[in-house]
Amino acid sequence: MTIQISEERYTENPEVSGRRLITSSSAFGIIRKQLAENIGVGRIRGFLFRYGWEMGAMDAEEAMKTESSVENLVKEGPLLHIGNGHITGMDHKCTIKYGEDGQLHSVYGRGKWVNSYEAYEHIKRLGLSDEPVCHTLIGYASGFMSTVFGESLYAKELECVGKGDQVCRWEVKTERQWAEENQAEHNHLQEETTIVEELEFTYEQLLEQQKVVTKLSDFQKRLTEEIANGSDLLSIAEITYRNEEIPIVVEDRSHRTLAVAGLSEEEDRELKEDMLRYLAENQPGMLPATEGYPVFFRKKIIRTELQERLVTPILVQKEVIGYCSFVYDPSSKHNKDEDYLFLDRFANAASLLLLNEKTKFESFERMKGSFLEQILENKLSAEDIIKRGKYTGIDLEQPYYITVMSHKTGQRTTIEEEFYQQEQMLEKTFRYFSEKKQNLLIGHLDGHMVLLKSANACKPTIDETIREYWEFISKEYPQSEFRFGISNRGENIRLASKAYREARMAERLAIKKQIVPFRSLGVVGMLVSPEKLDDVKIIAAQELGPLYNLEDPKMLELLRTLHAFLSNGGKLEKTMTDLALSMSGLRHRIQRIESLLEKDLRNPNEAHQLLVILQSLIALGELETE
Repeated sequence: MTIQISEERYTENPEVSGRRLITSSSAFGIIRKQLAENIGVGRIRGFLFRYGWEMGAMDAEEAMKTESSVENLVKEGPLLHIGNGHITGMDHKCTIKYGEDGQLHSVYGRGKWVNSYEAYEHIKRLGLSDEPVCHTLIGYASGFMSTVFGESLYAKELECVGKGDQVCRWEVKTERQWAEENQAEHNHLQEETTIVEELEFTYEQLLEQQKVVTKLSDFQKRLTEEIANGSDLLSIAEITYRNEEIPIVVEDRSHRTLAVAGLSEEEDRELKEDMLRYLAENQPGMLPATEGYPVFFRKKIIRTELQERLVTPILVQKEVIGYCSFVYDPSSKHNKDEDYLFLDRFANAASLLLLNEKTKFESFERMKGSFLEQILENKLSAEDIIKRGKYTGIDLEQPYYITVMSHKTGQRTTIEEEFYQQEQMLEKTFRYFSEKKQNLLIGHLDGHMVLLKSANACKPTIDETIREYWEFISKEYPQSEFRFGISNRGENIRLASKAYREARMAERLAIKKQIVPFRSLGVVGMLVSPEKLDDVKIIAAQELGPLYNLEDPKMLELLRTLHAFLSNGGKLEKTMTDLALSMSGLRHRIQRIESLLEKDLRNPNEAHQLLVILQSLIALGELETE
């Protein structure tokens, strides 16, 4: 098939700048949707406003070629608006006031648009909006009125069908009027940054971010190399200071300085005191009496008159063990979000260093603990003990003391939780004595913590040393109860197992007191020994009679009542409180005991003899008081 066009016709009109294109509102709806998908709903607002402004200004310029009356031009504006197909009708009122000098004083236009194509297409393509959507119409009205009056006027849509209102209602005023009403936010649409400018700005930001990322990558690489080469905390702190030119301070949880770079000792001391004052005044509930910082688990900015600190925690095995801080002059300006990226990398590096130190320290201490267990179980000769002791820094040829510690928590715990708590307690004990500059052998045996300390190093005395430790560990674990037994002074390391038994016996008798030295047991200490266990049992069976039946829960309860009563010197009120019994219940038990024993518990000699027997059974582990 052949198609031939025999004649071509066209009309040439050199003035094409003002010609109108015939298209449907759906085409603009499609464009609106595409713009929303490509540049975002928020940005199309300014785009459509400027588009409408240019159309309104152009129509006003055309109208002003044939009409000079402001009143007629204002009346013609809505007709041109309708003629463009943007709306099908409009209610329009406008009040214009001039001053005595003939200058424009105010303009107040208001009205309603009928059948806004923008509202219809927005709902059709994008659904209901949270705010007015007739941006082109607002721009058209603003551009037309501004051109007519030769002054900036802006329309504002108060209600809009596009966001679910019944009508599209608007107002138009001069920029000055809007400003007086504190509603000048509308004119940002005309002054909004263009997309090209935004892209240029974004590109510049990306370049800056690329520089930061590159610098951050180089910084992290440098830290990694330093850690691999065995550098210490001070070295990486100095590297960080040289890299960022911001003073940095690293502290432990007790506010003791571990490393500082960029500050003198005097400056560090002054700023530390300032920080403690700030925390005491502003966060008194978070500042322990003998500690430094409260526990911050995320970054924090602290400001005082002398300094500003960006602080982040150092975490090791999910536990905060210290803090690192950038220290600023309060008058200086810094990008703290960017600084935090570098501080966070430093904190990670510090965590690795401190974890390595912690692992080495605890491994050595656990090796010492294993060595102690071998000593107590008589698995090593005296020569091996003394030789290995030198590697631990302890002269085991010197006299020594052994302490046994037991603890009981008031809460129910699983086996896993109890094991974890014991491990944590052991680690805290290692750290405590290390910070006190006291070298001990610390281990576990028979479910108890065991400490061996050289007698020559007991300054203060062994009793004072253990009491200070008890105060420390009780604060760390306030829900637990601790008991300590201290052996007599041991002269020969080969007899360490004997000293251990003494400490265990003393610990069992730590009922009224938290700390019991073996020497305080008196005659009980002379009676109790594994070799004399059978003799003690014979005496107990003879003196306690039917009460000495440890398999019978009722007899066992009466024995415990007897021990509490005798330990309290026969005082009923104190015994009643200790056993949580009523007075009548306690009296009944005492009468029952006296009946079974056929003894008068008010007789001092008989009471003392029974108490010694009971304490001997407890010390030998035959009788438990709880």
